[in-house]
Amino acid sequence: MSIANTMRADPESSSRHLGKDGVDPAADRTARLEVAVTREMFIPGDISDVFDFVAAQDVLPKILTGYGLVPGVASTSNVSGPWDQPGSTRIVHLLDGSTVNEEITHYDRPSYFAYRVSDPSFSLKHLMSYARGQFWFTPTEGGTQVTWTYTFLARNSFTKIPLGLFVGTQWKGYMDVCLRHVARHFANLL
Repeated sequence: MSIANTMRADPESSSRHLGKDGVDPAADRTARLEVAVTREMFIPGDISDVFDFVAAQDVLPKILTGYGLVPGVASTSNVSGPWDQPGSTRIVHLLDGSTVNEEITHYDRPSYFAYRVSDPSFSLKHLMSYARGQFWFTPTEGGTQVTWTYTFLARNSFTKIPLGLFVGTQWKGYMDVCLRHVARHFANLL
């Protein structure tokens, strides 16, 4: 597993008004507050099967089991629609009793899906405005390469520093544990 610094087309971006210098001022301010981490892993399974498993409505308690200060997922509730439809929302319940809201923003089976996380009821609410998760799935010889990017938007430039420390020491490990669970699931099917 490695951190990737590869640039990818981001379907989350949209056309915006550009300033005199050709830069969108709102996007520039937002980009300065972003804290992102990308993890990659080879999964020994067909791209459609891997996508379906990772994007499944009921998968979170199976793969997000916790790491360090980040609690695992206990369950989800209040699903507003089919989980393969952008705009569908749910509440994610963590093992420590806290919650976070999640919304599917893109679902392009079997190559890409993305979601937005907001309104955490735990301490991250003081550091972040929202977060965006994005998964890319690429077929490779013998399986699928999964690339997962998680981008937090800090509340302001002061909270970006502790948020960056949290992401680098805790969230990265949380993502690694998740991807190892996905790989283990497919290795057990061989």
